[in-house]
Amino acid sequence: MRVKKVATAIVSAVIMTHAYGTNVSSISRIEFGPNGVLFVADWRASRIEAIRLPAAPAVTASPYNIDDLALLLSRAVGGAAVRVADMKVRPGTGLVYVAYEFGPTGIPAIAEVTSQGSVRNIDLNAAGATDITLKNATTANVAFWGKIPERSMTVTDMRWNGNELFVAGLSNQSFASSLWRMRYPFDGNPSLTSIEIYHTTHNQVETRAPIRTMTFANLNGTSYLVAAYMCTPLVTIPLDALVDGAHVRGKTIAELGFGNTPSDMISFSSTGQSGTTTNILLTNYERSADLMPVSTIANANAGSGLTQWVPFGQIQGIQPEALPLSGVKRIDNLSDQYVVALRDNVEWNKTQLVTYDKSYFFRSSDYVSEYAFPGYQYPPGFETNVIEPVEKQLMQEEGYTSPFKIY
Repeated sequence: MRVKKVATAIVSAVIMTHAYGTNVSSISRIEFGPNGVLFVADWRASRIEAIRLPAAPAVTASPYNIDDLALLLSRAVGGAAVRVADMKVRPGTGLVYVAYEFGPTGIPAIAEVTSQGSVRNIDLNAAGATDITLKNATTANVAFWGKIPERSMTVTDMRWNGNELFVAGLSNQSFASSLWRMRYPFDGNPSLTSIEIYHTTHNQVETRAPIRTMTFANLNGTSYLVAAYMCTPLVTIPLDALVDGAHVRGKTIAELGFGNTPSDMISFSSTGQSGTTTNILLTNYERSADLMPVSTIANANAGSGLTQWVPFGQIQGIQPEALPLSGVKRIDNLSDQYVVALRDNVEWNKTQLVTYDKSYFFRSSDYVSEYAFPGYQYPPGFETNVIEPVEKQLMQEEGYTSPFKIY
């Protein structure tokens, strides 16, 4: 045991010396910008780092089927315990970048992970980072429930859009829920907007609880921020309203379920028999995922919004399609065909990095159904025309030649 602790300490020291130095003290969110720039939110330093990564070849993305991501990351840091914080796809490369911390003091790290399961920790010192300080970031010495530092919510989400970086989180203002926006290369002058919303299940206007996750959408010709909050109001804010010094009230267009914290949100387009549809997918910690066509969000946004209490358990404003994406902590577009998800598989107690086909949002290998038993024959008709081809496609994408193995 002592030898293992010493080895972990040595690996930690090497990573701190050669990969990080004193530049990055914590990581809450990461995001990719243009030309291989990786933005890193350092909540302890109230700062955004911009790291220019070496060029990577453009490749066709392959499915990810990593059943134990924590084990792979732990091996990269000498066997230390790890906690994964965030995950993003580097656009056009098929590569996934995972932010995590390891060891008893929570040393921050970022790893490049391939679909074959190779892990490479990034040398941030060699990457030539620049940074910008978030003005008026929270400095509160508060820990929610004694274990969640308020400062860890300095940045709750971070998105690149239209040559700008949008950063949601908490400021030190009386209206603490805030959004910064800044251009890159950094000019040292990010704008800061405070945001309030009407919370439909709490039946009150809220100014402190921050945006948990967000994306962007064109709604009837106007660019909007679409944001989700804890417990789960869906809110729209025109981008033109997010100017420095402004105090903005977002429009609550939907209530998607109480007792829940949103985990991530992405936009993507899909093509079917009726044409191309643009969708927003919201994943959640305590509920199933919500799939919503942007046209449905636009229709809800065209109304006056929700201004009255929504009883617990009711869904109002939008009726999303529920998807079986349980345990998903982070999700991102891997390609036109796939999303990649960082998820906690509670059945197997594993942190996993896996793809879902956008046509189905379903992994066949998550289930032991009638189709998986030896000797099963698909009956002619619906089973052979619909189920069998989908099962075979998903089985191949998930790395299997058969749903069973005989010992």
